[in-house]
Amino acid sequence: MSLLKFIKDKEYDTEMISIMLQGRSEEGILEYAQVMNINTGDAKRIARGDKKLSEKIVDKRYSETGDKLDKVISEYQKGWDEIDEKFFKRLAELTKFPLAHKNYECVVSLFHPGISNWGGNKVARIWNKDFREQRRITAHELVITQFFSKMRSGYPDVPDQITWKLAEIYAFAITGLDPVLKSLWPWDKTGAYTDHNYPELVKSQKELTDIAIKDINEFIERGLSLLG
Repeated sequence: MSLLKFIKDKEYDTEMISIMLQGRSEEGILEYAQVMNINTGDAKRIARGDKKLSEKIVDKRYSETGDKLDKVISEYQKGWDEIDEKFFKRLAELTKFPLAHKNYECVVSLFHPGISNWGGNKVARIWNKDFREQRRITAHELVITQFFSKMRSGYPDVPDQITWKLAEIYAFAITGLDPVLKSLWPWDKTGAYTDHNYPELVKSQKELTDIAIKDINEFIERGLSLLG
């Protein structure tokens, strides 16, 4: 039985719209509104705290989607089940840290491309991808939550924003370059790509990627020296 279960969670989808919009700059709000396919005016209202509006938007989209989401969840699960055991075994090996949870959930979202809850056992993945090609980014989010668990155990005083930067860089590196993980999504030839949504990480990413592949503990020490 797979450690990762794909689920539907309407309340989580709703809650994360507000969380992901609040605190962003106006430019950031506009960008994420496009990602979620939400009217920019509505996104601004939600960012200011209009939770009822986000509930209304979610209700409408879930109603329009109907049973299609259940079919996608089933397909995503099938696509992941083929790699589940191998992925989690390799994740523990690479991070030199036992899995922090006995099981994990991935919310198949109608809004969010990918979310990790920073050490918890729940991630999210957008619903409109090929059931096999969704694997790498789903794995990316799981790497981030595992990385946070390791950091909070061994480096409890490091601020979350520093941990997040290191976690993203590490996830890009091992999902793109580790031979075992690469074999789980062989169609993806992009490696540790830098044309992602975090341009502020690219300079550090280029400096740290080779170290990330060699040894996570060395990567953390070098990363903290560079970013801390």
